[in-house]
Amino acid sequence: MLHAIFLAGGVGTRLWPESSQYRPKQFLKIVGDQTLLETTVRRVEPMVPRERQLIVTGQSMIPLVYELFPGLDPNRILAEPVGRNTAPSIGLAAIRVLRDDPDATMVVLPADQIVKQEQLFRETVRFAAELVEEEPSRLVTLGTRPAFPSPAYGYIEQNEPVTGSTAEKWSGRIDAFSVRRFHEKPNRAKAKEFLATGRFRWNAGIFVWKARTILEQLRLHEPEIADRLDTIASSVICGDFPEILDREFTAMKKISIDYAVLERAENILVLAANFDWDDLGTWTALDRIHADEHDAAGNLVLNAKLHATAAQRNIVKSHDSNHLFALVGVDDLVVIQTAEATLIAKKGDIESGEWRVNDH
Repeated sequence: MLHAIFLAGGVGTRLWPESSQYRPKQFLKIVGDQTLLETTVRRVEPMVPRERQLIVTGQSMIPLVYELFPGLDPNRILAEPVGRNTAPSIGLAAIRVLRDDPDATMVVLPADQIVKQEQLFRETVRFAAELVEEEPSRLVTLGTRPAFPSPAYGYIEQNEPVTGSTAEKWSGRIDAFSVRRFHEKPNRAKAKEFLATGRFRWNAGIFVWKARTILEQLRLHEPEIADRLDTIASSVICGDFPEILDREFTAMKKISIDYAVLERAENILVLAANFDWDDLGTWTALDRIHADEHDAAGNLVLNAKLHATAAQRNIVKSHDSNHLFALVGVDDLVVIQTAEATLIAKKGDIESGEWRVNDH
């Protein structure tokens, strides 16, 4: 059966000041009237019932999860003692779902992404799950078509089209390719070269595979993580799970699933994710998400009032819809105001990610 794993443990520091260690971006209503985590869960509910959903989050964020989902079965939450990136998180989720379903297929979903055309999204996940059922050794990732040469994303270089009965069944609707290789975040010039070839996709961080297969791959490529996961799995029977989880998970190395497995493994496929997608990595993503809402000067104003004189292509967002911003002679700024802090930055600087503000 298909199980949905929601990765909801990040802190989203590049969306400060709205996102903070106390309320990370997946728990915020940044776009629309629901939080990013709520919309991610809702997106898969037509295909994965609540009893096969698992929210992986930090121990300190559990109250925020219950705030969104009152009465949620505690078995549907998996709390990490500390942040250790996606490889340990996914491994931990895999051993958890295998307790209920020895043949479990996992769809791994970051809880902080924007997806439009949700029916197409679900169809793409179904195709991925069918490819995994056809050949359980497969690791499937979703790759979105690059909208521009971004240095902020990892890239997947596709190879030959996938063949076989499942690929033939979906032919003409969604394309699937073998993966030639993964490329980490390139500089802008290299990203332009990637786009020119037509062979590259953004790595959306959405994965489909057998729980047992990803654990086998972790054992092959990161045996120390696999050994610690084995110890955690055994502790459920022994009855000292909390103590063992804290000790073993904390001792794991910090590493993403991309570095730990995907860049080393074989039999990886990428599906053409043709739905509109954004990971809301920085505030400049608002320009794309609200592409049709700019004024004549290219300014985007969200929940605020703006007086602009010789000011173009700025983003202004406030917690107070009555607050008036006056911009004079400035272009390409990001202005984000909350009750506690205000961010003012050039778009190019915010995109680089080379800044951080500690929470106060």
